Amino acid sequence: MLLGSLVAVLKLVLTLLVAPALVGASTLAARRWGQRLGGLVSAFPAIAFAVLLIDAHERGAEFAARAASSTLLGLLTLSVFVVAFGWAARRASWTTSLLVGWIAALVAAALLRTSEPGAAASLAVATASLTAAFFALPRTTGRSPHPPPLRYELPLRMVATAGLVAALSAAAAELGPHVGGILTALPVLASVLAVFTFAQHGASALHDLLRGMVSGMAAFVVFCALVAVLVQPAGIVLAFGTAVIGAVAAQGAAAWSTGRGIPLAT
Repeated sequence: MLLGSLVAVLKLVLTLLVAPALVGASTLAARRWGQRLGGLVSAFPAIAFAVLLIDAHERGAEFAARAASSTLLGLLTLSVFVVAFGWAARRASWTTSLLVGWIAALVAAALLRTSEPGAAASLAVATASLTAAFFALPRTTGRSPHPPPLRYELPLRMVATAGLVAALSAAAAELGPHVGGILTALPVLASVLAVFTFAQHGASALHDLLRGMVSGMAAFVVFCALVAVLVQPAGIVLAFGTAVIGAVAAQGAAAWSTGRGIPLAT
């Protein structure tokens, strides 16, 4: 009982450190290289790594495999969020756009709650939904400008992220590997980054951010898929090591593809 409580606290602490750090890195990348690369950085599976690794050590490889598969499936919620938010932002305020996005994401999560397909089917859902989201997002006309830093912007983003992550982590801890995995994929970082970007820099910058985010999800998909498939037959160390290498390779390829032709900010 005590060990389980300590592990739950450790998972929460790690998540609260990793998630705001990822938002901070994304914000700094957007300032330097533009919103599209900032969105791509935000998609790196650092949170999934921390959560799934602790799950594997605490609850075993089978639990971690199921959680990784459900996290893949849960990327459908991110896909519908970015499309709903992106289109709502063309005419509505950031508050209305956020509400529309979260309603869409929660409806998708509710539909997924009673369905627990295998890793292959979850991978297919994640890949198809992210691909569809990329093409469904509103098109931007040219590159959005590099955003100038605003006072207190970075700490505000990080604090908002920590608050949302804490709430979701508390819920996920009580709901098992399937629902917990889906909650891990909910658009927490996407919400914070989308709201700040839209409110400060407009719809064009927002659409660049979301398109980069969806592109960067290739690394997230690769990581979760490899953990789901390898953690039981290969063990924790080999599975997670391979998944990290695969995610870094996917992120690097996406960054190279996205970054071609983007001038550095001056």
